[in-house]
Amino acid sequence: MTRIIAGEWRGHSLPTFKGELVRPTTDRARTVLFDTLRYFQDLKVLDLYSGTGALGFEALSRGASSLVSIDHDRNNMIQQNEWIDRHEKPFKGYIGDVEKVLTKLTDSFDLIFADPPYAEEIPRNIVALIEKHARAGAKFVYEKSRRNESVLDSEIFQLEKEKVISETRIQIYKAIGL
Repeated sequence: MTRIIAGEWRGHSLPTFKGELVRPTTDRARTVLFDTLRYFQDLKVLDLYSGTGALGFEALSRGASSLVSIDHDRNNMIQQNEWIDRHEKPFKGYIGDVEKVLTKLTDSFDLIFADPPYAEEIPRNIVALIEKHARAGAKFVYEKSRRNESVLDSEIFQLEKEKVISETRIQIYKAIGL
């Protein structure tokens, strides 16, 4: 069972999915990631390919001011909405293709998570949309397979740190030049 690691909701169970093709970020990987990022107070967070919502909900638990979550699977978003309704934090969930939803969004964000299926790379056109939603100094966290050593093709995001935990590679980028 996946749980919130720290903050206001520490120990609360996250939505679980039986038989679904959802790969939640492990507790160990989230611990390393969130200890590396450290600061979450009042950040606006965007969680792409959100699945269980573990990354976004962890950020809210640690003080983020709001969360926008996007996932293509209706059941995933229903579970996230039910979970967040019990916790009363600013949350907006979108069901659909990441590219289509990002095209319609007008908000900008301080922290952006992307955890697509490991077999998929984020295409350049989606990276460009993510760039449009980044505030100056925003952090972009890209989670992928440890075997995928490629660096994001981005006009504004510069790789700051990279962590490998078990089967997961986490790349942390910072928006520069905005």
